[in-house]
Amino acid sequence: MRSTLPTPDIQLRRLVHELNTPVGVSSMAASMLAAQIDRLASEHDGPVTQELASVLEECRETLALLQSSLQLCVQVLRSSAPPPETETLWPLIDLPATLQSAVSVCLARHPEVQVRCQLHFADRLQVHGDAGAWQQVVGNLASNSLLHGFAGRSQGSIHITGALLPDQRILVHYYDDGIGLSEQARAQLFEDGFSTCLGRGGHGLGMGITRELVHHKLSGRMQVHQPAKGVHISIEAAC
Repeated sequence: MRSTLPTPDIQLRRLVHELNTPVGVSSMAASMLAAQIDRLASEHDGPVTQELASVLEECRETLALLQSSLQLCVQVLRSSAPPPETETLWPLIDLPATLQSAVSVCLARHPEVQVRCQLHFADRLQVHGDAGAWQQVVGNLASNSLLHGFAGRSQGSIHITGALLPDQRILVHYYDDGIGLSEQARAQLFEDGFSTCLGRGGHGLGMGITRELVHHKLSGRMQVHQPAKGVHISIEAAC
C-alpha cells in the first residue's frame, strides 16, 4: 500500500507553525531581558560608572538588534505561510504577551523616549490568531505614538485593553497620551499618502497597511475614536 506524502503546502504550514513557538518565546525572553537591564541601571547604588554605563549601552544595542531580527523573522513567517483554509488552522496564542512583545520591540528602538506601557485584559487570553499580524498591527500603532504622538517629549504612556466578545470575536483598545489627532487626521488616517508628518519623515503608508492587515489577516476592522487627550483606536477581530 503506497503512503501519501504531505503536499508542499501542508509541509510549509507545519514548518511555519513549528517555528512560531520558538520565535515567540525568544521575543518574550528578549522583552524580559530589556526590563532586567533597565532595572539593573535604576537599582545600581550610587552614580553609574562610565564602564558600567558603557556595558549597559552595549547590552541595549545588542538587545535592540536581537529584537529587530526576531521581528523580521515573525514577518517572514507571516508572509511565507499560505492563507488558512479555515480559522481553526491558526494556532492558539497568548494575546497579551504577543502585544507586549510588539510594543517592547518599538520601545527598544527609541530609548530616547521613556514610555510607560500598561496592558489590562479581562483574562489571560488564549485566542486563535496570526501572532505575526497582531505584532505588526500593534507595533505600527506603538511606532506612530513614539514618532509622532510623543514628538518633542521625553516621556509618554501607552495603554492597551482587551476583552472577548460573543461569536468568537475580540475587542482591543489602544490608547496613548500624546498630542492626538486633528479632525482631518482622524478622517484621513487610513488613506494612502496621508501623514501628519508628511515631508518630515512620514510616508503616509503605515496606517493603510495596518488596516489592511486587520481586515485581511485578522478578519476584523479598525475604528478611530475622539478621546479628550491623545489617540484611541479600537480593533475588533476574529479569534
